[in-house]
Amino acid sequence: MIWGNSGSSNCVYCLFTDGFKISSFWKYLWLVEHHCNDCVLILQVAWQGLIDALIHPQILSCKKNGIQQLQTSPGKSSELVLNGFSKSLKLAMAPLIGIISSKCDVSVLLSCLNTWCYLLHKLDTFINSPSVINVVLDPMFQAIFKIGPDSKSIRLWNLCLDLLEDCISTKCSDLNSDPKDQVNLHLSARTFISGSGRYSWNQYPIKWLPWDLSQLDFYLKMISIIITHVATATAAPESKKSVCDAAVRIFRSVLKGVQMEFRNPSNNYDNIMFCLNTILSFMKKLGEDASSDGGGDLFNTSIYLIEAAVEELEPSIMESPLYKVALDISYVGSLDSVKHSKIPHRCSFMDMFSPMVYLTVLYLGLVVQLTINTPEMELILQRLQRFYKFVLSSDEPLESFLASVGFLYAHMGFKYMDIWMVMVTCLNGYIDGMKDLSLFKTDSDNSFYRAICHLLSYPFILFSCAKKDTTLSKASNSLKESFVLSERKLEQAIEVWRSLFGSVCVACLKSSATNTLSHDLCAMLNSCFDENSSMFQYNSELGYKDLELACLSFSGKVLVCILEQKLTSDTIGRECVGVCNGSSGINNIFEFASRVMKFMYVNMGREPASGLVSSRVFSTLTRFISCLHSKQDILSFFEIISGLLLQWLSHQEIKDENAKDQLGILWAESLNCLQRSQPPLTFDSSFLKLQASLLEKTLDHPNTSVSDPTIIFWNSTYGKQISLDYPQNLLHVLHKLSRNGRISLYNRSKSFVARCSTLENDTVTTPRYCKITPTQKSSKRIELTEEGMIPGSNQNDKPPSNSKRKRVELTEHQKEVRRAQQGRERDCNGHGPGVRTYTSLDFSQGNQELQDSQDIRDSEAML
Repeated sequence: MIWGNSGSSNCVYCLFTDGFKISSFWKYLWLVEHHCNDCVLILQVAWQGLIDALIHPQILSCKKNGIQQLQTSPGKSSELVLNGFSKSLKLAMAPLIGIISSKCDVSVLLSCLNTWCYLLHKLDTFINSPSVINVVLDPMFQAIFKIGPDSKSIRLWNLCLDLLEDCISTKCSDLNSDPKDQVNLHLSARTFISGSGRYSWNQYPIKWLPWDLSQLDFYLKMISIIITHVATATAAPESKKSVCDAAVRIFRSVLKGVQMEFRNPSNNYDNIMFCLNTILSFMKKLGEDASSDGGGDLFNTSIYLIEAAVEELEPSIMESPLYKVALDISYVGSLDSVKHSKIPHRCSFMDMFSPMVYLTVLYLGLVVQLTINTPEMELILQRLQRFYKFVLSSDEPLESFLASVGFLYAHMGFKYMDIWMVMVTCLNGYIDGMKDLSLFKTDSDNSFYRAICHLLSYPFILFSCAKKDTTLSKASNSLKESFVLSERKLEQAIEVWRSLFGSVCVACLKSSATNTLSHDLCAMLNSCFDENSSMFQYNSELGYKDLELACLSFSGKVLVCILEQKLTSDTIGRECVGVCNGSSGINNIFEFASRVMKFMYVNMGREPASGLVSSRVFSTLTRFISCLHSKQDILSFFEIISGLLLQWLSHQEIKDENAKDQLGILWAESLNCLQRSQPPLTFDSSFLKLQASLLEKTLDHPNTSVSDPTIIFWNSTYGKQISLDYPQNLLHVLHKLSRNGRISLYNRSKSFVARCSTLENDTVTTPRYCKITPTQKSSKRIELTEEGMIPGSNQNDKPPSNSKRKRVELTEHQKEVRRAQQGRERDCNGHGPGVRTYTSLDFSQGNQELQDSQDIRDSEAML
């Protein structure tokens, strides 16, 4: 073989057409390697002649739908022809790939690429055949894309990107259009003019046909090769961004083609599942690579591709229960080792879910694996918010929402508070725009409603887990750093919590007659407190006052929010005025309030801010119980809260004056509740026994805002009772206050004679009776009865009184008492010594026989 000079291209062409030798090919590559550029350019021109001589696809063609395609009919002769054609293509491609992979000048590489485009042009529509793509397109795209977009190869890179996009975009044409028109509409005529660095729009047009699903793997492989340059550490930031944009752009074009397949009614179930599994596997592999890379540009590219898939693919298929795929994400498999039986709506490894759930979990898995100090974290959260808002706006968002809540519950750490806030914000916007509110029916099996309650409970789970972690690990630095961030977000977290809670309450009221969200949520929060009793234990060795204060502040503000919502809701009248029953759920609110009060009591005085929280809680709780009228609700309130009230009222060193004042107001309003109960309460000995501990501390409390209302309450209730058994722990307090005249023990300060003297002047409307019966040889019992004042007496059993009778008939004993009284009066006037008739008296009030001889034995009253 004779190598020609610049004027011997025809000679070279003739030599090539006579028979191409392997030795000649290696000499050709040797010229390339040694930068014999002039010879290489000449040989490339000759190579186009070789292409003309070797490539004659028309002899293999057959007509199908008016388009020439490769002959695929069976037969020995046809098989030989196809094999020969395939060898000719490989022969033509081998030197071109060698040149592109070499270190030649840019002009040589552009000339080589120009020759390759000429080959694509010569292949006509046969370029769309899968066998031709594997031989001609695949190796050249791989060679150029693996080089990357550096300063030397950027023009080659851009040209191949455009060719690849042209090839893919043909799929987006109308499926019902004529294939001939499709060819004419998708001519790719962009090639480089050698050495000029610009495109020629008329040279070597390439005829692309709409591709089928058999080419999907090829396109995804090209995108994967392109994306590898995103993770290259030496690449410039501008270059990485350019590569990422190109990959996302081409992937969207592929998805548009897949979308056309989804809409094609002739496609069967297997084809659709093939598309879904292929695309999801591609994105899973890319996401796992991004996770191992630790974030950065590859992570951004991964989430961009997931966003593109969610936005471009048919929602009716992505959310359909017919096309479920296995959740084979390795990160989800690692979460299965988290031993937490309380995780709601848990997504386990290899469970079957819709493609939308798969992509949602994959997206969240990438976000949660980022470290909190990632510089782009704010941008990532913004993208997460846009993505999650799009997921919730789909036709069937329920399954994705449940899966995201379950996925979030598998991650316990303050750095996930930001993700929680994004989810809550998006859900709040979704609820505000909902027209069908049937999802908010508060049924026990309503998974959407229960998931919202779990989402609102998530911050409390974080705090409880943080307490456990600090107890076990002595507060590691990582926990401290993550908490400091969440502390800055605390106010924002409270605001988004309050906003979502309010929106759900409004939706629940519109969808059903009653709103039980507060009751159900408080029941869930109570369980959280009960399962994490360490929240009520303060450990000064840990030194985490910030954590304690943040948890206290969040809990107190949530309680205030719940109480205020109940005060302003339309159901406050129905739920708090006399119609609540035991199943109404208001007890759950009282239980939650008692736990928050206990939490405040444990942390009382640790920080000045704790007093502010306590003051706000006491104030709101006071307004809440001021609306209570139902006897059952009032009794439930005292039964649940009394223990915490006793603790607070027993504490004499409350530093915050405002909290101290609000505590007194709360106690006063609690006493008012008892007096306005409907039906009325009976202030008898049994009820006094229940209140004895509280009254012991409050009747003689050093704070007058506590003691004064208590004394007024006593005189208005127990002080008017006829018969009471005083508990032992109250005797000292009652003794002190009664001697000071501050409390009354139902007219016991009056003498017996003074009481009896009123019998004569009693009217018919309030007749009183005095019955004296012997009890011992030296004493008699005088029993006073007053109609209308005996608790529980049946007035219907009393005979009607005679309106004409103005005096009460006295028995012989009563007359004797009258004579004793008159004798005493004569003795006091100096007419003679008095006569003592009774040595002791035993008074029984009402229908009970309560002996209290110490109050009655008054020698002056008997003389």
